[in-house]
Amino acid sequence: MQITVHKTPTKLLGKELFIGKEAPAARITKLDGTANVIGMIAPSIQLLIAIPSLKTEVCSLGAKKFNTLLKKIKGVSAVMVTTDDAEFLKGYKEAQGIDGAEIVIDEERHFAKKYGILIGEGKLKNRLARAVFLIDKEGKVAYKEIVPEIVDEVDYDACLQALTDLLNEKRKGHTHENWMSL
Repeated sequence: MQITVHKTPTKLLGKELFIGKEAPAARITKLDGTANVIGMIAPSIQLLIAIPSLKTEVCSLGAKKFNTLLKKIKGVSAVMVTTDDAEFLKGYKEAQGIDGAEIVIDEERHFAKKYGILIGEGKLKNRLARAVFLIDKEGKVAYKEIVPEIVDEVDYDACLQALTDLLNEKRKGHTHENWMSL
C-alpha cells in the first residue's frame, strides 16, 4: 500500500489489515517507560490512533479533536500511537490536557509494521502514516482508515459513527431463551 507525503507517492511497509480479520498484538512503550501490548482481544473496544508526530500542526490538531470527542464516549480504550520521544510527549500531554486517550510510543515500530502503516521512504521514513483502527472486543478489526495524504486529517465523522455503531451493537449468537425453545 502507499500514501502520499506532500503529494509524493510513498510506500508503506508492513502487513495490510482487513476489516473483519483478527487485529494483531503490537508492543508499544508507555510514557513511564513500561512495555505494553495493544490490539488483539481486550475487555473493551479499542480505538488505535496512529499519529506521525505531535510536533506538527495537523497531528496536534487531530490529537486535540480526538481528545475532546472521546471525553463524551464511554466503553472504549483509546490509544494515540506515535514515534515522538517520551520527554516531548509528557510535556505535550500536560500542556494540551490530553486525558481522553493514552499516548504511547512505537519505539521499535512494532505497531507500524503489524498494522501496515510504517512509512518506508522519504523525509518521514520510519514514522507512522496517519491512521485509525477500531478493534472490537473479540479482537477483530471493525474499522480502519489510512489517510491517503499525510497532511490531511482523518474522517472523524466516519470513525465516530463506526465507534457508535460498534458500541450499540448487540452480540449475536444463541441466548438462553433460544436454547430453551429448541
